Formats: sequence, C-alpha cells, structure tokens
Amino acid sequence: MTRSDSIRSLVALAVLAALGLGLAVPAHAQISADRPGFGDGATTVAPGTFQAGLGYAFNGNGINSHEVGQLLLRYGATSGLELRGGIGSYVVNESPFDNGYAGTSVGAKVRLFQNETSTLSGVATLGLPTGTGAYDSRDDRARQELKLAFDGALGEDITLSINGGTSFYYASGVQDDREVGVLFIPTLSFAITETTGGYVGYAGFYDDGPNTNWVEGGITFLADTNTQLDVNTGLQIDDNGDRFFLGVGVARRF
Repeated sequence: MTRSDSIRSLVALAVLAALGLGLAVPAHAQISADRPGFGDGATTVAPGTFQAGLGYAFNGNGINSHEVGQLLLRYGATSGLELRGGIGSYVVNESPFDNGYAGTSVGAKVRLFQNETSTLSGVATLGLPTGTGAYDSRDDRARQELKLAFDGALGEDITLSINGGTSFYYASGVQDDREVGVLFIPTLSFAITETTGGYVGYAGFYDDGPNTNWVEGGITFLADTNTQLDVNTGLQIDDNGDRFFLGVGVARRF
C-alpha cells in the first residue's frame, strides 16, 4: 500500500468512527469557539457577548517549536456581525531559528444566510506586520484572508463545516499578487456525550510555493455553560514535510 493509500484509508476510518459516535449519542451544547482546528465555524457571537480563546501548541519534526498564546478575541456587535482581534502567539523555536512574536490581526465575521439546519458566513482577517524576531516581515506586508464558512447539520449530532477562500498580501498599501493562496478546510464535528465533542478534518493550503496538506482531530469539553476546554493534534500528509502539532486550549464566553 502506498503512502497516499494509507492516508486515504486512515481518513476514511476516522470519518466512519466519527459518524458512528455521532449517531449513538445525544445532542451536545458546545460553544462556538473557532478553536481548536484550522477552520472557523459559521456561527457569530451573540450581540453584546465577549468571547476569548487561547492555547498552547507544540510543533514537531524539522524545527521543533512552542507556540504560546493563540489569543483570539471576539465581540458580538449585532445579531449577525462579530468583530475579531487576534493577539497572536509568542513562538520559541529551536536553533538556528530565532524566537519571535507572530503578530496581531483584526477582522470580522458576518452572517450571510441561516436556516434551521445550516449557516453561511463571510470571514475577513487582516494579519498586520507586527511580528518580531523570526516573524518580522521587514517589508511592512499585511496578509489579507477572505473566506466563506459553512456549517450544515448532517444529523442530530453531526455537523459538516467547510471553509473556502483565498489569501494575499499588501505591501505599502499595494496588493502583492506574487503570493496568492487558496485554502480548503472541511471538518466533521460530532457529539460524544452531552458535554464532550470531537472533530476530524482536512486542511489544504495551495499557493505558488509548496502546497501543504494536513489531517487534524481533537476533543472539546464543556466545563460549564461558558467555558470550553480542548485538546487537538494534526499531521502534515504531503511530500513537502512531515510536521505535526499537539495543542491544548480554552475558550471563555463573558
């Protein structure tokens, strides 16, 4: 069996396991935290509600690193609009790479459509050139990401989420069209118990350089009505690397 065949088999088994678990248990009441995982959900924060998520990740193989922070702040401005600010992470890299702050971001999520079983939102995120050390852009380039986020119920306890979009850079206020990327992130989320949920997914990032492809999964636990804990992991599955990450985090709604 080739590596690609093994990967396809692994993903298929994970999906079948997720479907089996999801169909066997009651509905769960997880909060929409936009963490863990590569993708964002389509749900916006309720009006007047403030929500914060933060975490830690160990990135392995090649150059090992520790990512501390992952802080995302969200505020519900209206029933279908949330404002977002990413404080980002401080990253400790193994030599020869310098440590550094990965930078801040600002953005918004707006709900475009919603019915009883599905939601579609648009998400805009602008990564500001505020990094330091290994993450200092040195040319004042800002990274713009625009995407659609879709959530659709496949059953009482299973949700399919899909993110699709593009990213590009600005330098001195002018778009740099040399580095335009495309992202595609499908995710299956499912209930395990009334307070515990899980997810499995794929994340693909395609641009003029080497494309990156990941499989990921994780578990969330609702500690109380407004606090959610998570653990997550991911593995790069293309020929351009064999990186992995392990992470933990928390989301709190105020």
